[in-house]
Amino acid sequence: MMKMLFRFLTVAMLLSLVLSACAATATSTPAAADRTIVIRAGTGDGGDGLTPHQQIIQNFEDQNPNVIVQLEPVSGRDYYARLLTQLAAKAAPDIMQIGDDAVPSFVTKNAFVPLDDYLKKSNFDASIYLPGLLEPGKIDGKQYLLPKDYSPLAVYYNKKLFDAASVAYPVDGWTWDDLLATAQKLTLKDDSGNVTQWGIQLPAAWTTGFEYWVAAAGGTLISKDGKSFAGAMDSPEVARAVQFYADLYNKYQVAPQPADMNAFGGGNSEFANGKAAMMIFGRWPQSGFKTNPNISLGVVAPPKDKVRANILFWGGFGIATSSKEADTAFKYLSFVSGEPGAQVWKDWALPAVKSVAESSGLSKDPIEGVWIGELNYLVPRAYTFTPYWNETADPALRKVLESVILDPKADVKGLLAQAAKDAQAALDKIAK
Repeated sequence: MMKMLFRFLTVAMLLSLVLSACAATATSTPAAADRTIVIRAGTGDGGDGLTPHQQIIQNFEDQNPNVIVQLEPVSGRDYYARLLTQLAAKAAPDIMQIGDDAVPSFVTKNAFVPLDDYLKKSNFDASIYLPGLLEPGKIDGKQYLLPKDYSPLAVYYNKKLFDAASVAYPVDGWTWDDLLATAQKLTLKDDSGNVTQWGIQLPAAWTTGFEYWVAAAGGTLISKDGKSFAGAMDSPEVARAVQFYADLYNKYQVAPQPADMNAFGGGNSEFANGKAAMMIFGRWPQSGFKTNPNISLGVVAPPKDKVRANILFWGGFGIATSSKEADTAFKYLSFVSGEPGAQVWKDWALPAVKSVAESSGLSKDPIEGVWIGELNYLVPRAYTFTPYWNETADPALRKVLESVILDPKADVKGLLAQAAKDAQAALDKIAK
């Protein structure tokens, strides 16, 4: 009861501290047993997504009665903007959750404390994580964030539609040619030539998701030193990926045109409505698909081309450089990102901790095991090589994808050549 009263009283105090933005540096105050320590945890999650946060906080506070963790959710696009404002005012939450795409830019802005010394001093076993899950939180060899949850890409397929058409289910190790052949068999038309069922639903001009296609073709969108788009974005490998992707829409007509090019994933609903046999995407809509009466769900790894490849979407936690309670913040960080947190996350998302994934049976699950298994085929994301992805490559690549999807006669090589020039010009301008 007293702890609840203290929590209530501290909310007003915390708000006034944020507004006053009192200057602070990254300091650490030792946790004393005779004082109550308050740390703030920022998250972009909302709605039901706050439930696991709240459960983990409760578990942590039960074990650490002198610590209060104040959750500060800001859902939507306003979250990063608010964090940046708070960082500038040295009033950011002690713990901040961000996505993998934001890590380079936030680290460049000196937002996070390097965790390497904390990991060493605490004897934190970083080998507990599944393959590839530390890398998104690492810049220039330093670890800045620890993982929360993640998703590679996979192909959803509707067994009902496969069975009705007597088409074999896709299997691990299949290829782009297999994908095309399967999609063609499952694209059905009525007597008037109108498509009644599509072979596959694609995510339109989703640039970060398109990196899978580039990687599978053996390409990359930027040089590894992060300085050049020429020879990368305009390479034959990227051209092959763009052309094949465009052909699925236009030449072979096995995928529906995007309902809304500006919407996430193209705004299409054909797979959910039982009107598309396959869909390539992340794990996020899976729970809805499992209960959807239109779908008997199967999941398989994305097909390979020259390379078997996948890309990772990831969220993690780090400690703000403005934190005055860095030691306590790390204690909570190691809890929420460690085995105790993973035991809660597993009921809401894929757990990052290997032992939890195995003990819960997720690693061997016919569906969840696919996602976990794909961690063995991850390739580096383009934005890990430059903190300026959103200002340079993203708009240039998006223009290419929109053009080739909407125009069957689009000049792929010419568009990519111009995209590389545009992205390079934007990067050079920023570099100055």
